[in-house]
Amino acid sequence: MTAGGGPGPDEVPSRPERRVGPYEASLRESAARAEETHRERLRAGRRRRMIVAAVTAVAVAAAGFVGWRLLSPAAPPTAVPATAAAPVSCSDPTPVSIAAAPAIAPVLASLAESLSTEESGPCAAFTIESVEAFTVSGTIGTAAEPDAWVPDSAEWVARAGSLADREIAVPEAFASTGIVVALPRASADAIGDQATWSAALTGRTPVRVPDPTRFTVGAAALGAAVPGLAPDRVTAVIRGNVATPAPGLAAVSQSPTPVGVVVTAAQLLAFNESNGGQALAALAPVDGATFLGYSLVTLTEEQDVADLIAELTAYLATEDAKDALSTAGFTTPGGPDPEVPSPLYGSVTDQPASDAAVLKTVRAAWAAASPKRQMLLALDVSGSLLSRTEGGTRLAVMERATLEAIAGLPGGNRLALWVYSLHIGKQGDDFRPLLHPLPVGDRAHLLDLRKQVGDLKRTVGGSRGLYDTIVATYQRARSTFAKGYRNSVVIVTDGPNDDDYGASLAVALSRVKKLVDPANPVRLDIIGYGNEPDEKAMTSFTQLTGGRYLPAAEAKDLLPALRSALGG
Repeated sequence: MTAGGGPGPDEVPSRPERRVGPYEASLRESAARAEETHRERLRAGRRRRMIVAAVTAVAVAAAGFVGWRLLSPAAPPTAVPATAAAPVSCSDPTPVSIAAAPAIAPVLASLAESLSTEESGPCAAFTIESVEAFTVSGTIGTAAEPDAWVPDSAEWVARAGSLADREIAVPEAFASTGIVVALPRASADAIGDQATWSAALTGRTPVRVPDPTRFTVGAAALGAAVPGLAPDRVTAVIRGNVATPAPGLAAVSQSPTPVGVVVTAAQLLAFNESNGGQALAALAPVDGATFLGYSLVTLTEEQDVADLIAELTAYLATEDAKDALSTAGFTTPGGPDPEVPSPLYGSVTDQPASDAAVLKTVRAAWAAASPKRQMLLALDVSGSLLSRTEGGTRLAVMERATLEAIAGLPGGNRLALWVYSLHIGKQGDDFRPLLHPLPVGDRAHLLDLRKQVGDLKRTVGGSRGLYDTIVATYQRARSTFAKGYRNSVVIVTDGPNDDDYGASLAVALSRVKKLVDPANPVRLDIIGYGNEPDEKAMTSFTQLTGGRYLPAAEAKDLLPALRSALGG
C-alpha cells in the first residue's frame, strides 16, 4: 500500500520489442485502465481539497458548507448500527449474528446494509457486533458464540478451535490493512519518513502499543520493533506501555502533550475523515509490519444460516464491495488501491509475520510486567432470572455477557466463581462456591469457567440471600488475599435482598465494615441488573470498600458493566 500511483513513463526500463498476443494485450489494457482510474481518483481528491480550502477561506457560510459537502467524498463508516437492517427481499428474515474485529466492523455493517437493499438479496438480518478477535476466540463453543466471525488474524481462530476442540476452516481473506503510528503532525515532521519501528517506539514522542497478548495490532508492532532493540530497551518499551495503556484516537488528538498510538491504517483513515479538525498524521516505519487480514469465518452448524453467510461472503467479493472496502482503507484481492490516511509519512508495507519465538518473548515480558487482579465473581441465580427480556431470559443474557467478559480478560488475572440464591449451599447457605481463583490464561481453568457459566440454568430458582452472600464473598476474598494483586469481589444481582431470616442490612454492613483492611484492600463492586435492585443499599456496601455500584438497567448494559468491574 503506498501513498501515490505507480511509476511514470520515464521510469520504465526499455525492453526488446516482441509480439504481444490478444490475451496479454487485454491484461495490459485492464492494468492501464486501473492505473488511470487510480490516478484520476488522486487528481480528483487533490481538486476536492483545493476547492474545499478555497471555499473555507472565502467564508464559513451556508453556501460554502453545502459546497463542501457536495464536493467531498463520503467518509468511511465509523460506527456499527445497534440493529440489523431489514432486507427488502422478504418480510420474515433470519437473524444472523456476526462478531467482527473493530477495524472492519463499521464498513462490514455498511456492506451488509447495502446487500439488504437488493431485491435478490438474502433473507437475512445481519447483526454486526464490534468485538476484539481475542475475546471472540474465548467464546467459541459457548452460548456466546456468534453465527459467523471476522477476526483480524488466523491465530485467534486456532486458539478458538483449541478451546472448543474442533476444526474451524479459515477462508481466504477478503480484506487486509496495515498498521501505522497515529500522532500529531508536528511530531511526525520531527520523526520524518525514514524511521524504523524500533526508532518510532523509543523516540521523544511516546508511542503507545496495545497489549500484544490480546490485540493483533500490538503484536504486529512489537514483533516488528524487537529485532532492532537491545533486550534492556525491549523491557523498557514494554514496561512503559503497560504503565500507560494505549489511548483512543480522540484522546491522542486532544492530548495536551504529544503522544502517538499504533492503530490500523483503516482506523486512522476513518477517524481523520470524520474528524477533520482533529486529523492526525500517519507514520509508516520503513521496515513495515505484517498486515491484518480479515476472513468471514462461518461458525454455525445450521445449514440455512450458513447459506445466508455464504451469500454475504460472495457479496464481499463483488466490485462494489471492493470499492467500498478500498475507500475505507482496506486492500482487497484484485481490487483498487486503498485510500490511505493523510498526511502519510512513508509507505504502509506488508511484511512476513514476526518470528513465533519473538512474539512469545514479547508476550511473556508483557504478561510479567502487567498488573494482576484476583477476583471473586458471584452470580445471582434466583428464580427471577427466568423472566423474559429482549435478548431471551435474564439468565441467558447474563450467561452470554459473563462468558464474553471472562473471555476478554488478560491471562494473568485470577478468577473465582460463586453462585447464590436462597439455601443453594450444601449446608443451607445462600451461596455456593464453584471455582477457586486461578489464572484465566490457564486453559483448564478457562474451560471450567465456561462450563460452569454455561450450566447456570441447572441451579436457577428460589429467592436471594443477597446480604449473606455479600458478607460471605467479602470474607472469603479477605481470607484468600493475594499479595501483589488487585483483590476484588464482583456481585451481579437482579433484585433486592429477599431473605427474611438472614442478616439485616445493618448487620451485614457492620460485618463488611469490620472486614475492611486498608493495608490489604479488597474492593467490592456490585452490578444491579434490571430495575429491581436496591441501589441505595448496594451503594452503602460498595462505599465501605472503595468500590462502585454499576447499574445495568437494560440487557445491553450488562456486558459493559461486567467488563468495567472485571477490568477486561
